[in-house]
Amino acid sequence: MNGQRWITLGVVVLIILLLIALAMPAIQQAREAARRQNSRNNLKQIGLALHNYHDTFTCFPLGGIIRQDGTAMRGWMMGIMPFLDQNSLSVRLDYDQPWNSPQNAPVYAVSIPAFLIQGRDLGRTSDGYGITFYMGNPNLLHRNQTVRLREITKGSSHTWFAGEVAGSFQPWAYPFNWRSLGTKLCDGPYSFGQPAWGGGHLLRADGNVTFISDQASPRILQALAKAPPVATPDQTAVPDRRFTIGAYSWKHIELQSDPQGKQQYKVKVLRSPAGRPLKIFFYTTKRFTPEELEYPKLNIEVPRFKAHIGPQTDIASTLKATMLAKESTPAQFQANVKLLQKIQQQLHRSETSP
Repeated sequence: MNGQRWITLGVVVLIILLLIALAMPAIQQAREAARRQNSRNNLKQIGLALHNYHDTFTCFPLGGIIRQDGTAMRGWMMGIMPFLDQNSLSVRLDYDQPWNSPQNAPVYAVSIPAFLIQGRDLGRTSDGYGITFYMGNPNLLHRNQTVRLREITKGSSHTWFAGEVAGSFQPWAYPFNWRSLGTKLCDGPYSFGQPAWGGGHLLRADGNVTFISDQASPRILQALAKAPPVATPDQTAVPDRRFTIGAYSWKHIELQSDPQGKQQYKVKVLRSPAGRPLKIFFYTTKRFTPEELEYPKLNIEVPRFKAHIGPQTDIASTLKATMLAKESTPAQFQANVKLLQKIQQQLHRSETSP
């Protein structure tokens, strides 16, 4: 009898496993369908933001602002932040500093939902920046020049604006977020499209989003790529740079200070996937009163960069150069110094120090 029970139980288990195996492809297909819809909606949001920008400034944003000395300042994705309900990031940015300056790290570390595909969390770059799954048309978004809707002479429905990329992802803050369309989707990491979908979505200049198969004729993509206006090679040139992406994370630490003081003193620590500290930035922010905290929209935290703490930085002197020494007790100050020294000891010694 016991043998028959085990046989029956085994049959039941096999049936359950078979049903699970049969259901898995359907579950995976449903997930991919949800991701496709999410990405389509993202591109619609991006398109709406671009057109709202155009309505406000009578042109589309500069693809990238690059100074004459080659310093890269900011890109088109930063330009449309106010039109993606991310105005709090716009007011926190230091527009006089390059995109990769410590002053702007708190802004560019933020991951923007409209630039990500749901369910595909790849992490951040090794510098702690949030990434984007989308790139722009280099003919419409490029160095130091704007484009107006009337310059799209072939028709906005026949001109592409942005699309999903297959790989070689970049920070959304990078001032060179454009890429040639090529003649085939899903053709390696530097192409457009999502291989799991067998194609990709393209945002057209009229705001519509179209899915194009990776089996589409190269002539279709060539026609889209050549639609005027056509930028020059100098305008579309990009640095030869690749970004390492993984489970890099920022840890925010509030230092001890007088709770009645006017400022809060904070440290942001970038950690590697293994948990090792890579960078330490020291900031101050305004301490809001209870009355001010009742109006969240007015209480936008604007970090004020104070120092980059490297392996050789004299932490006590760095902290004393701010008001922290006056807005903390001697015991609090020493506790802050010891805390930062402990983190500092874990930094890689090859890192340059100020």
